[in-house]
Amino acid sequence: MRQRLLLALALVLVPALVDAQEAIALTTPIARPTLASYAPATLTIDVAPVPRITVVLIANVGTVSETRETFSYPCPSPCSFTTDAQVASLITTLNTVNLTTRSLWRRVFDRLLLDFPARFPGGATVQ
Repeated sequence: MRQRLLLALALVLVPALVDAQEAIALTTPIARPTLASYAPATLTIDVAPVPRITVVLIANVGTVSETRETFSYPCPSPCSFTTDAQVASLITTLNTVNLTTRSLWRRVFDRLLLDFPARFPGGATVQ
């Protein structure tokens, strides 16, 4: 019994005293998705004669490759707002929404992420 106890104690202590004999070197770095940053530039809402919404975002804020991107409603399929009536409904929703929990820009940006996923590869953040 005493030998088993000593053997168990030795098996526990020996690995703790010896340095690891293996080393792993990554030859190719792990690719992480890049998140582009966007800042609002303009939001234009036209109610008459035809309901239209135009959003301009500044992409890659604060970098050399800073550009402006324009998004318009109604938008082509598979967008949720392809008709003038749907855009008028969206304008009404934006006009009556409670903005105490989420800002107007945050709501607009979330809608753009849903309707234009191909324009935001790898995700994005709004400033």
